Amino acid sequence: MSANQGILFQSSIIIALGSNLSGPWGSPQETLQRAVRELASRGIKIERTSKLYRTKAHGEINQPDFLNAVASVDSSLPADALLRVLKRIEAQAGRILTIKHHHADHRWAPRPLDLDIVSYKGLVRNWLMGHPAKDAKLILPHPRAHERAFVLRPLAEAVPRWHHPVLGLTPAALLARPTVRATGAILDLDKPLNEEWTLRQRHNIASN
Repeated sequence: MSANQGILFQSSIIIALGSNLSGPWGSPQETLQRAVRELASRGIKIERTSKLYRTKAHGEINQPDFLNAVASVDSSLPADALLRVLKRIEAQAGRILTIKHHHADHRWAPRPLDLDIVSYKGLVRNWLMGHPAKDAKLILPHPRAHERAFVLRPLAEAVPRWHHPVLGLTPAALLARPTVRATGAILDLDKPLNEEWTLRQRHNIASN
C-alpha cells in the first residue's frame, strides 16, 4: 500500500461487522456477506474489506463464536444518517435491540448482525481528554473499538495504515497492548468477506 493510499483510508469510513446467530439472511457468514451487499445497494461505496475472522465471544462468553470483519467504505451521508442506515440493516437481518434476553448487558448478547461505525473520516466527536463520553448517542471514533482484538485484527489486515483519530495509533500498535490481546481471541481465518471486491483487486494488480 502506498503512502497516498494510507491517507485515503484515514479519511474513509470504517465499519465493523459481526454475527454469531443465523437469521433471515442465513448463516453468520451469509449474513455478513449480505450486509456488504446491502450497504452497496444504498450507495455506500465499498473500498476494501477484510477476511472473515472467527473469534471467541467477549463479555458474555456463554454463546456461539462470532464471525467478525471490517469494511472501509465511502459515503456522502452524514455520520448520524449513516448510523440510521446501519441500524435499519441490522433490523432487516433480524436483530431486535429492544429485547435484552437474560443478559446483564445487551451489548454482549448474541445477534444475527452487528454493524458499528469504528471511524468516520477521522472525525472526533464526544471525546474529552482522550476518553469517550458516557451515554452519548454517537461517539466517534467508536468508544471501545480500540480495546477489542476482534475489531483490530481485521482492521489491521484491511487498512493497516489507519490511525486512531484520538490515540494516534495504528491497529497493530493497539493490538500490541496487553489489555487488548484477550478481548475476543482470534480462533480462525476464513474466506474473504467480499469475494467480488477481492477478485476485482487481484485483476487490477495483475493489470498494473
